[in-house]
Amino acid sequence: MAVLADKALTFLRVHAFIFLMVAYGLFIVMGAVVLMVLEQPEENLLVQEVRELKARFLADNPCVEERSLDGLLMDVLSASKRGVAALQADSDECNFDFTSSLFFVITFLTTTGYGTTVPLSDEGRVFCVVYCLVGIPLTMLLLSCLTHALLPRVTHTPIQNLQLFWGLSRSNAALLHCSILGFCTAALFFLLPAAALCLLEDDWTYLESLYFCFISLSTTGLGDYLPGKIQNQAVRQGLEFVTSCYLLLGLIVLLVVLESFWELQQFQAVLRFFSGPRLSELNGLSLDELVLTGDMTGPEEEPQYTLPISTISPAFSDSPATPTIELLPVFGLPSIPASKDYDHSSLRPNPTSDLCHSTSSN
Repeated sequence: MAVLADKALTFLRVHAFIFLMVAYGLFIVMGAVVLMVLEQPEENLLVQEVRELKARFLADNPCVEERSLDGLLMDVLSASKRGVAALQADSDECNFDFTSSLFFVITFLTTTGYGTTVPLSDEGRVFCVVYCLVGIPLTMLLLSCLTHALLPRVTHTPIQNLQLFWGLSRSNAALLHCSILGFCTAALFFLLPAAALCLLEDDWTYLESLYFCFISLSTTGLGDYLPGKIQNQAVRQGLEFVTSCYLLLGLIVLLVVLESFWELQQFQAVLRFFSGPRLSELNGLSLDELVLTGDMTGPEEEPQYTLPISTISPAFSDSPATPTIELLPVFGLPSIPASKDYDHSSLRPNPTSDLCHSTSSN
């Protein structure tokens, strides 16, 4: 019977894993289709606008050859992709002063990489490769150590306090704490910074600012939005330094939040269902902890604080100094109260009767 149950569970797990892979593939295809439907019309409009501007410029300047203009535009676009503002002759923008270089290093080590600043020389590219071979694992190690150092204080202790003071089970306390933690993280590292960026950047909407915060902390770093690009040099350097601090602090907080959610019994139950019991056993989880919803155990399986089998307390009689022994029910037997009026000799064996019985038998 147990063999059939194991085979059925393995069969169900394999089919569930196949379903998960198919669903993920459909999810990717759906994302591509939605982006194509939403973005392709905007792309066509932009291309048409640029071509009209080019045709109008050539019509107004007949001495300019179209081939020369195309070559100039290609060079300018190539320089712009590498972070060099070639058309702004009076601009004091510098991509590799100390503040900008520090910003570049932090975005590189955190794997954000906005792409607006790239090394221009071969020596710089080689240095970035060697530097990041050491720096990225070191950064991940540091973030992991900080996460595990903060996790007991940020997650484990509040969950224990919820259990102690509110009387919640561990599963419900963990779910409530993670909900509060996720809401606070969203407010402090997404909603409020987006509002601040919306005020600092005049041409940014709130949605664009929120988009920048999400792209940054998710380490995607598309680079289409970057604060301080149209500001003067001092403001741009200040925003780059603030963004660097925001990236480091935000990544630490997000790792703590994700680790807190990952320790929920619901997530562990889903993981164990798809991966089998081996990973759960390596994590030290017992079978009764891996439940899909809340507490699946009945009230009789909840851990209770009980008194010992026998307790000694003063008797509730006329003589308060006389102790009484109350034997609590064990294995369904009724409790046996004991006092000075109760004959305890019935609880002891009678050696005399046993001896007489053995003599008479002889």
